[in-house]
Amino acid sequence: MPLSVLDRAKRSFARKRYNDVISLLEPEVINYRDSFSFYYMLGLSCLYTGDIGGAGSYFQRARQIKMRDPDLLAAQAALYLRRGNTQQAVDYYLEILEYAPTHRLARRALDFLRKKASDDTIADLVSSGKIARFYPRLSLGIPPAIPVAAIAAVTLAIAALQFQLPSIIKTVSGPDRADLSSFELNPDERANLVETGGSARYILTSREIESSWSKARSLFQSWRDNAAQVEINRLLGSNASLGIKQKARLLMTWLAEPGFDSLKDNYEYAEVAADPQLYLDCWVIWRGMATNLSEGSEALDFQLLVGYDTRNRLEGVVPVTIEGGAAVDTDTPLEVLGKIALDNGRLSLKGRAVHQTGKPAQP
Repeated sequence: MPLSVLDRAKRSFARKRYNDVISLLEPEVINYRDSFSFYYMLGLSCLYTGDIGGAGSYFQRARQIKMRDPDLLAAQAALYLRRGNTQQAVDYYLEILEYAPTHRLARRALDFLRKKASDDTIADLVSSGKIARFYPRLSLGIPPAIPVAAIAAVTLAIAALQFQLPSIIKTVSGPDRADLSSFELNPDERANLVETGGSARYILTSREIESSWSKARSLFQSWRDNAAQVEINRLLGSNASLGIKQKARLLMTWLAEPGFDSLKDNYEYAEVAADPQLYLDCWVIWRGMATNLSEGSEALDFQLLVGYDTRNRLEGVVPVTIEGGAAVDTDTPLEVLGKIALDNGRLSLKGRAVHQTGKPAQP
């Protein structure tokens, strides 16, 4: 039985593919106009991607449907916290405790506001992405595509294979990654790892090719998708055989899109600029100032002055395009989450989200 739009969105949300959730749900607004879960999940996805305006609108609609949901109130409180409106945030957290006295997130947030809250502290949380620790989680439940009988079978298997318990728990405690058994090299592929003839950007030995492929798979299973992408790029630009490159491209389709709070292996501008081909399609968070904004009907373009947030050092100038646009203030430092690309051979970023500190750059 096909999964509903909401169930597919829940699966994407569990994998932190918030953009996929938004793409799935936004066209269905009319069909789900009276669904609290729909608007709440859509608002949370916007919140995690940094689309604060969208999050606020969807949360407001969700509250029209269900006025006193504690998690929704916590999400709205987080929006006020991001904006530095601590009094309004406190009011929302206190309201939550009226309906749910044991609500952990509300209590933790109030404790933070009592002990550590200041304009600088909150600005630092927003700029670093750590503000996400005050975002409520989505209760996903048991994925509908997994029968209860299958879950019971997995439980029995774990009990029977206690010597494998640590690795099994790691697998079933969160979203599963792809089954990589089909990515194993067969004897013929191992014997023909190098493609003869032609030119390549990276000349690797058979041992280096096999090592790079093994590393890419291991990094993927460890949720270090950025580092896995680097190994994939190394192989695609090398003298590796066509079979290896096909497997690498297939693995690339499984890599997930990160958020500000989940990006691992962030790469500095200098190392990317030294060899952009090696870092193509990797995600980075670069800090600086925005200039030369050009806002169209479908995208926002600007130039990111990387490293210039304190106006002491300019590392480089990178064109950024954000599909759908974003709110960007050219007078304050910002961080851009984006995917590395080449535009006519020039290093650029396909921007996904922006965080701004709200503090002016130092002269």
